[in-house]
Amino acid sequence: MSTSSLSEICQFIADDLAALEKTLRENTANEYEFVDLAVQHVVGGGGKRLRPILLILSAKACGYQKGDVHTLATVVELIHVASMVHDDVLDEAPIRRGSDTLHSKWGNKVAVLVGDYLHARVLSMLVARQVDDPAMRMLSEATQSMCEGEVIHAYKIGDFDISQEEYLKIVGMKTGKLITASCTMGAILGTRDEKIIQVSKKYGESIGTAFQIIDDLLDFVADGEKLGKRPFNDLREGKLTYPTIYTRQVCTDEERATLKQVFNAEMDEDSAIEWVQSLLNRYRTQEHCLQIAQDYVNRAKSALTVLPDSPAKRALEQLADYVVSRDW
Repeated sequence: MSTSSLSEICQFIADDLAALEKTLRENTANEYEFVDLAVQHVVGGGGKRLRPILLILSAKACGYQKGDVHTLATVVELIHVASMVHDDVLDEAPIRRGSDTLHSKWGNKVAVLVGDYLHARVLSMLVARQVDDPAMRMLSEATQSMCEGEVIHAYKIGDFDISQEEYLKIVGMKTGKLITASCTMGAILGTRDEKIIQVSKKYGESIGTAFQIIDDLLDFVADGEKLGKRPFNDLREGKLTYPTIYTRQVCTDEERATLKQVFNAEMDEDSAIEWVQSLLNRYRTQEHCLQIAQDYVNRAKSALTVLPDSPAKRALEQLADYVVSRDW
């Protein structure tokens, strides 16, 4: 059975996604032409809107009827987009989603300031909320965690001995925390049943880990045009990710020594990429990563079993499968 596309999965929330795009535009529009141009370059840059989709679906799966789902969905997307703008500066990435990154188009100063502007817009959107609103705490914690994860990951660049557990903890802070918060906040909009809220949190945690493992794998095996960014970027930056950490663990001592040379940029780039591809194939790294990601997806889907059947619940199940199959 083929996996549904993201547009097929989200067809029944098309009106919500249209409202999301409208809210995004209204809350980021700027009277200054260049500021607006730079901001819309990233806000309207063709993202999948995964985090707001997860928030909306989680809310509906947990009984949401009416409220500010579109506001919170917009907030989590703006936090994510701001982090991507800053990431692209740190990684010196020239392309994102098939287009020039903001910093490659207008320079680092503009990119950093646009990222800051998006965070300022988030604060403006949240200022009317009650101080004891659980969304305030979760968004604050998620944003702090993302920043901490980025700092730690930047410090770990060049660390060939980083463990699998340590790496997953870091990416859980960078990537997983906002995904988990999106699912949890959605659930809170729909219910006050703590058991149901914890189910949504567990789903988010599992989806976040699966998403990152696949994202790491795509950097090595996906077509660059389909991926929307330059492949083998992690390798060029001296970052060990889930596929290379696994391969480092299972390869021979001689291969590990060569991998370290590649990691330390002691080989010609083209030769290094060809050698790493061969090594990943030899140890069936793609198959291993897909299986581990699928295990996390199965945990996510299993967590949903306590929720009543609904189109939103079925969409969350399909979205879990989509995470593993996306962009191949």
